[in-house]
Amino acid sequence: MKRPLFILLAALVIGGCSNTEAGKTERHAAPVPSGTVMQEGSETADPGGSGTDRKGADEPAKQASGPKDGTSEAAGSEPDPTRGAGTEGTKTTASQQQAGARAGSPPRLDAARLANTYGFADNTGKYILSFENMEADDLDTAIGKDGRPLNIRFVKKQPQGSQDNGTRSANNFSNVQGLLYEVVDGNAEPNETYYLANSGRFNVASLLQVKPETRVGASDEVKRNIEAAKSQKIDKIWKIADIAPDKELYVVQFRKQGKKITASLVLREGERIAAKDFTADYDPVSTWRVDDGGEMVPGMFSVLFAASGEGGVVLCVAWAGAEGENDYIFKQKGNELADLNLTAGRYMLY
Repeated sequence: MKRPLFILLAALVIGGCSNTEAGKTERHAAPVPSGTVMQEGSETADPGGSGTDRKGADEPAKQASGPKDGTSEAAGSEPDPTRGAGTEGTKTTASQQQAGARAGSPPRLDAARLANTYGFADNTGKYILSFENMEADDLDTAIGKDGRPLNIRFVKKQPQGSQDNGTRSANNFSNVQGLLYEVVDGNAEPNETYYLANSGRFNVASLLQVKPETRVGASDEVKRNIEAAKSQKIDKIWKIADIAPDKELYVVQFRKQGKKITASLVLREGERIAAKDFTADYDPVSTWRVDDGGEMVPGMFSVLFAASGEGGVVLCVAWAGAEGENDYIFKQKGNELADLNLTAGRYMLY
C-alpha cells in the first residue's frame, strides 16, 4: 500500500510542475499587442493610453527624452502650433513658457500669428475696447506702454452709440463700436493704447524689458554707425529707450536732400543697425504729421512692446501727432525694421 501511494503522489507533483512550466511557456510565447511597451518590473504600459491621467503622466517623459532620430513623434507629423492655446491667463501661460525656456528652448514670438487687435482704455482703467477687431473675442492679454501685460476677459460686443463723435478716445468710449474687455487684475492707464492678444498665440515670455529714456544726442560711435548704414548725415538724434539686454532705440532726423527729408526709427545692437525710414516732402507746417512744424520730435514715439522673435526683435510702436495716434508693428529683418502692416489709427481731436 505504501509503494502505490508513493507512486501516485510523485505523479501528481511531476504533473503540476509540468503544467507550471507549460503555463510560463504559453504566456511568454503569446504575441505582445502592437503599440505596447514592455517595462521591466511593471505591467505592460500603453503609451497611447486613452485616459487623461495617462496622457498627463507620459508628457514629461516625451519632453525630456525626445525622438532619438530627430523626427517628430509620429511619422510625417508636425508639431501643432496651436497646442496649449486658450484663455488661461497671462501669468499661467507665461510661467509655462518660461519653464520651456529653462529647458533649453528660448522664448520666441511668432510674428506670423499677430493680428490687428489694438484697443484703448476708458477713463476708469477698468475696461479696454478693441476697436479695429470685431471678431476675436478670445483675447486674454492687454500689453501696454513699455510692455506691461494685463489679464483681461471678454464682456460683450459694443454697438456704435447714438452720441458717437467720431473719436477713439476715453471721453467717447461708450459710443465706439468694438469688443469690450474687462481688466481682471490691476488697472489700465486711462485713454492709453494697448495691444490685445491671446496668450496661447502670443508668447508672453518673449517680451523684452523696455526702459523709456529721452536723451538728446548720441556718442560719435553711434552716429558713425547710423550714418554709415543709412548713407546720410544726421541732423538730430535722440535715444528714446533701452531694450534689454543690449539694444537701444533712437529717433533720427537726417539732413534734407533737396525737397526730401527722412526721419528714422533706429534699433541698435552693437554695430548692428536696423531702421524704419519715414521719407516725406519737407513742409515747415506739416511734414510727417499734421502740424508737426517740419520736425520729428522724440516725444511722438512710445513703445507698446518689444519681443524676441525669430531673426531679431518684434517692435510695436505708437506714433502720436496733433490729432491722434497711429500704431505699427515692425520686425527686425537684416538692416531693416520691416512693417508687418498691422496698423491702427486713433483720431482723438474733437
